[in-house]
Amino acid sequence: MILITGSTGKTGGEVARQLAAARTPFRALVRDADKAEPVRALGAELIVGDMADKACLEQALQGVDKALLVLPNIEQQLIYEKQFTDAAVSSGVRHLVYLSSLESVPESKNPITQNHVAAENYIKQSGLTWTMIRPTFFMQIFGGMAAKIKETGKIIMPAGNGTVSTTDLRDVGEIIRNILTGDSSNYDNQSYDLTGPQLLTFSEIADRFSKVLGKPIQYVDQPMDEFRRALRSVNLSKWRTDAVVKELEAIGMARSITRPIPSKNYSDVRRFLWTGISTTTGRCSFSNCSCIDSKWDAGNHLHLPHHPTSRRRAMRRCRQS
Repeated sequence: MILITGSTGKTGGEVARQLAAARTPFRALVRDADKAEPVRALGAELIVGDMADKACLEQALQGVDKALLVLPNIEQQLIYEKQFTDAAVSSGVRHLVYLSSLESVPESKNPITQNHVAAENYIKQSGLTWTMIRPTFFMQIFGGMAAKIKETGKIIMPAGNGTVSTTDLRDVGEIIRNILTGDSSNYDNQSYDLTGPQLLTFSEIADRFSKVLGKPIQYVDQPMDEFRRALRSVNLSKWRTDAVVKELEAIGMARSITRPIPSKNYSDVRRFLWTGISTTTGRCSFSNCSCIDSKWDAGNHLHLPHHPTSRRRAMRRCRQS
C-alpha cells in the first residue's frame, strides 16, 4: 500500500491525481474530510486525522510499503516530519519519499529550508530507505496570479534582477508517481534536484507572458516592505511571512540556484503558459491542457485529463489518542 500526505495541497494533490490516472490504489492521510472530497473521488482510501496524533499515524501507516511525506511550510513542520518518520520506522515502511527543496542547503538562513535540511538528515539517519525530491520555484505561482496579470499587464514581485529556473508541479508529480509505483530500488537513497530548462529573470518571464497573451506584460520589482504588508494582510503568520520574504530576498540577491537541472515535460515557461493558462479566461486549467501551442511537439507533451474512477474506498477517522 502507498500512503501520501498533503493530498489536499498542490504537490500532494498532483501526486494523487497521477496515482489515480495510473489506477494505483493509495491511501491519503488528511485533516479535513470535506476538503479531501476530491481526493476521495479519485478512489483514495482516506484516513482522517492529525499529523500530531501518534495513534493516527500508526493507523494510517498500517500495511504501508511506501510513503510520501509532504507538509505545508509551517513553524511546527520539522516536529511533525520527525514524528512521521519515527512512525514509519516502527510501522515497517520500506521506502519514504520526502518533498524538500533545491534551496535546502546547510548554509541557508531561511527557516523553511533549514527545516528541510534537518528533516532530510533525520530521515537519512532513521534507517529507512529514502528518496529526496528537491524542486524549486513552482510555475503554479504564476497560475494563481494569471487573471491579475492579464488584467493589469504586470507581474508584481520583489525579486529584483534575480533568476529562477521554474518547475512545474506536473513534472514533480510524475517523478514521485514513478518512484512510488515503479521499482524503487532505482531510487534508493538518492536525492533529485528538479528545475526547468532555463534560468530566467522575472522580466524575461514577463516577455513570455507577453508573447502568449498577445499584449505587453511588464515586470514590476515590488518594494519588500509592501510585499510583506500584503502577506500579513491575508493573515499569513509572522514566521511564514519572514520565511517567504527571505526566500524572495535570496532570489533578488542571486543567492538561489546557479544552473538549471531540467525536468522533462512541462517545466518550460512558454509551454506552461500555453498549456496551463487559458488566453481567453486567464484561468488555470492544469489538468485539462487544451491550449497547446502547435509549434511544440505534442508527442512529448504529457496530457493529464481528469480520471474519474469507479473505485470507492471507506473513509476512516483515526482513533483518538
